[in-house]
Amino acid sequence: MSNSKLLQLKNILTIGLLAILAGLVAFSVSIWTTPKYKSTFKLLAVSSQANVDTYTASKTANYITGIMGEVIYSDSLIDNVYAANSNLEDLGYGSERRLRQWKKMVKTDVLENKGLMIIDVYGNDKVKTNALANTLALTIINNHGNYDGAGDRITIKMIDQPSVYDSWSMTKIMENTGLGILVGLLLGFTFVVIFPNHRLFKVAKKEKYFYPPTAAAPAPEAKQQPVAQTKPDYQPAIRLNAQPQPAAEVPASQQPVADTAPYTASNNEWLKDYYNNNQS
Repeated sequence: MSNSKLLQLKNILTIGLLAILAGLVAFSVSIWTTPKYKSTFKLLAVSSQANVDTYTASKTANYITGIMGEVIYSDSLIDNVYAANSNLEDLGYGSERRLRQWKKMVKTDVLENKGLMIIDVYGNDKVKTNALANTLALTIINNHGNYDGAGDRITIKMIDQPSVYDSWSMTKIMENTGLGILVGLLLGFTFVVIFPNHRLFKVAKKEKYFYPPTAAAPAPEAKQQPVAQTKPDYQPAIRLNAQPQPAAEVPASQQPVADTAPYTASNNEWLKDYYNNNQS
């Protein structure tokens, strides 16, 4: 797919929509699964022997913190923590369930070659979360020799006291949300590449029309009155090819008699002569 097609508005909207949806899902899951309070403390392993070079002491301390990072998730250490303080948040019954819940509450980060271990404790109650962090720190400091075999040769010291954040653990939530948005962008990009003719968004080009200026509207014309149509007089049909009919002969008895009174009664001698000559 060319860059021009990839940067079409419908593809950009599709990628953005998938990114927003993935971010919202990650945000919702983070709020649902992430506990409300977090308490953090730091432990440092140092060598107690006087005649040990720095390199060996550093390696030994790094080895001890690595072991304790794994021992934290053991049933033995969990039992020691709850034996030291019975007012902690209940983990439930069953070894697997207790360990699963413990892993949600306790997170460790071991810094390589520094002998430093950072432990985050999560919980739904502020007081119990802080109490769990303190109890866990004291258990590791006092009983680490039972797990790492170092005995008195290594001392674990607390360099940062447990501190409880009074708000939600927003760092974890924002990290998950950002990761969800990134995953949504990748999914959206892959979707528009595989399905270039998708119709999730239908964007139509806006048509532009030109309207020429119009003159003033003409005055309305007078309404014409309808003209009454008169029915033409009846005319008989005329046969075009009709032959002329001979005139009917009128009997002599029915023929009109000419009125001779004007001629006979006239005093004009010429008319009288004309009449008498025609009669004869």
